[in-house]
Amino acid sequence: MVAPVRRKMCESDARHLTQRNPRAAAVSIESVIVLKHLSKAALAACLAIATLVPVAQASSTQTTFFEAPRDLTAPGSTDASRTAAFADFQTLGVKALRINMPWAGVAPTPDSATKPTFDATDPAAYNWGNYATVIDAAKAKGWKVLISLSSPVPKWATAAHTDYVTRPSADEYKLFATAASKRFGGPSVIWSIWNEPNLPTFLMPQVSGGKNVSGTIYRGLYIAGRDGIIAGGQASPTVLFGETAPVGGSHDGRTYPLAFLRSALCLTTKYKLDKSCGTKLTVSGIAHHPYQFSNSALKSDDVTYRNLSKLPTFLDKAAKGGAIQAKAPIYLTEFGIQSKPDRLLGVSQQKQLELRARVEREAYANTRIRGFSQYLLTDDNSTGTCLSCYGGFETGLRLAIGDKAKLSFKAFELTLDAEPSSNKNSKKVSLWGLVRPATGATTVVVEKRTSSKGTFKTWKKVKTKSNGAFTVSDPTGGTKSQYRYRWTSPTGKLTSPFVDVIPTPKA
Repeated sequence: MVAPVRRKMCESDARHLTQRNPRAAAVSIESVIVLKHLSKAALAACLAIATLVPVAQASSTQTTFFEAPRDLTAPGSTDASRTAAFADFQTLGVKALRINMPWAGVAPTPDSATKPTFDATDPAAYNWGNYATVIDAAKAKGWKVLISLSSPVPKWATAAHTDYVTRPSADEYKLFATAASKRFGGPSVIWSIWNEPNLPTFLMPQVSGGKNVSGTIYRGLYIAGRDGIIAGGQASPTVLFGETAPVGGSHDGRTYPLAFLRSALCLTTKYKLDKSCGTKLTVSGIAHHPYQFSNSALKSDDVTYRNLSKLPTFLDKAAKGGAIQAKAPIYLTEFGIQSKPDRLLGVSQQKQLELRARVEREAYANTRIRGFSQYLLTDDNSTGTCLSCYGGFETGLRLAIGDKAKLSFKAFELTLDAEPSSNKNSKKVSLWGLVRPATGATTVVVEKRTSSKGTFKTWKKVKTKSNGAFTVSDPTGGTKSQYRYRWTSPTGKLTSPFVDVIPTPKA
């Protein structure tokens, strides 16, 4: 067995942690080689569409949140980068943002072990900085904003006052949440508690005495945070639970997401509520990050886009056991496809746009999933061109070097997926698209060519739904066809990138 490949996270400022590392998941050299040389059919198999959430009525109200810390809020972001980002959002049809707000990034004297004297429920006591600028701008546009109140936390708010993530005080967190609620609360705001609490990067300890304790710590933080948001004036807030990372079990001590949720929801191994641990929780939804950066085998308590059906199955068991309400909605609040120039884990730009579209299509097809997401507008900074120089996320729509748009930029604006029939004897191809900037029902012109060397020709005019989504079937498409579509926007004529027909994997 080849040792897992990892690269240390950039932590020049532990209070912000704006760059994170997809290599933190256990990834073997063999699996990376497999991923980089996948055929079109094998890439499709990675999606394991048959194991995604069972299809329900398509959602016309699902919200897609866009998260762009490098451009909007991180140290190094500027008024110019924010202006450029909002201009891109306008082009892309973005209507909702996710803001990951680290407590230590806004609290007074976060590096001190001693709490300063201040009213921690008073918004004026905090330096909201770029977060206020961006949230206020988004709200002024009528956009939804998902605010994740997360770590790192002030040293004075931890048990030992020596770091930024170990045993944060739930009482202090409630006061912070109250201040944030007073400052930013409103009908367009959704809240979530923490970010990836099953990772030691964001919450410690994960394990103590051989047992998971991060779930118990998180449960206390969730209850305190929700109470604080209500105390801040939000009578019936939408507050999401979880924000879990997709995989666990690597050498850095991360907890498998479903194991973490069992602990946080006070569930026994038989999915019964352990009343000595706690009572039924009120949750507005479950937030999860379904990344998968390699073709490595998943463990039973991992949840990525390849085996997403595990999450609603788990939640249904938790509801039956009395831990949460039935049919709790799911929000996929952070997601992206790692692409080149990451030479180790990145797929081509063409595969990035095709995989991203397929996963969004599957999410859109189920009303249980209320939120989808795109993590990063601009890729994280690289440290060169070597094999291991990309220690952050290259899931963005723009390259870090040169700020050049990837193919996925236009594909996010004009999304398209082409899926063949599950019947191997059929040439039928099902197309799903989303004209994201559309403000009402509109018409697109789908074009088709029967081979990669052919010429695109007009195939069919299709009217979209009011949210810009459309579905149409080509009975004679075949697996070698490629598709794209034209759309006339208020500012001119646009054409989507073409997509291949990605074969559906066997169940």
